[in-house]
Amino acid sequence: MQPNATSNIFWERLLAKNPSKYKEAKKARALILSLNTKNQPKLSEAEISEMWRNIDFKMSAAYMGNGCIKEDKVIPIHSYSTLERGASNSSTRYNPFAKFSFRVACILALAIGLGYLSGWLVSVPVIPELHSPVMEYVEHKTIPGVKSHLTLSDGSLVILNSGSELRYIKNFEKGRREVQLKGEAFFRVARDSLRPFIVNSRETTTIALGTSFNVKAYEGETLDVSLLTGKVAINKEELMEEPITLLPGEALKIDMEKDRLEKTGFDQDLVMGWTKKRIIFQETSLVEAIRVLENWYGVQISVKNKPLNPVLLSGKFQDETLENVLEGLKFSARFDFTIEKEDVKIIFKE
Repeated sequence: MQPNATSNIFWERLLAKNPSKYKEAKKARALILSLNTKNQPKLSEAEISEMWRNIDFKMSAAYMGNGCIKEDKVIPIHSYSTLERGASNSSTRYNPFAKFSFRVACILALAIGLGYLSGWLVSVPVIPELHSPVMEYVEHKTIPGVKSHLTLSDGSLVILNSGSELRYIKNFEKGRREVQLKGEAFFRVARDSLRPFIVNSRETTTIALGTSFNVKAYEGETLDVSLLTGKVAINKEELMEEPITLLPGEALKIDMEKDRLEKTGFDQDLVMGWTKKRIIFQETSLVEAIRVLENWYGVQISVKNKPLNPVLLSGKFQDETLENVLEGLKFSARFDFTIEKEDVKIIFKE
């Protein structure tokens, strides 16, 4: 009635070794269920004592079931009972207390055994849980103003740009190497023909073997994949009928909002400048330029009197301060600026 893992295993092994006892086991289960007294009224101490006396009398060799006395046909309920009966026949001395004690012990032993058996049969079988290995993830985040150089477990090298995140399963899965990217990163992938290297970013998948490429996937901007060496295949669900393959010097630009894509060449210095502490703007929109400066210097930039027409910025800066960068841009773009610790204001002239 109260099964546990130990009893379940015991009865499972017992029936496995003795399959012919299955029917008896089912009968025992039915018997125990019929003896369930959970919802029955409790007996008084006097009633229990009287019940034990009746059990003792009715199990004796002298009771026939109708009040008559007879000295034959006693069927033992336990193998040990047979031995005890034989021992009593060889003895001329009758000890009623010893027989009563033994019968009580037999009843208790039988009840306990049937209890375990019924618990195993009635209860829901304990099915060993097949625990799959717990996936342990590794996450790398770079705060604005900080870039990170990483070496993955397979030997691949990653440069993670400011304000970006990289997440992957520790030591990767058996058949593939897969990472999740938010922001921008440069990958130099260690060659492994049996395990492709997969970069997931904004519903776009870039698959490579041994190669080097840059992925820029900031929210609100085009997603750019630029290939330096090797070969990659790029796929985006519901936009491409089949993956697009890039060769060295080629880039794929995906407009996520308009679901448009363009395969072009690219300026390696422009794309990879951030990995060499260079800020390069080449007719860059104001929105993208602000994102670059915020991530690069760890500041918050607000704009006042923003022109209605698009503002495009151009300029190249090598390891310069924010003030020098803004000074270099303000004349062509016609704005002033203020810097107060982490708060920067760009004010366009009316």
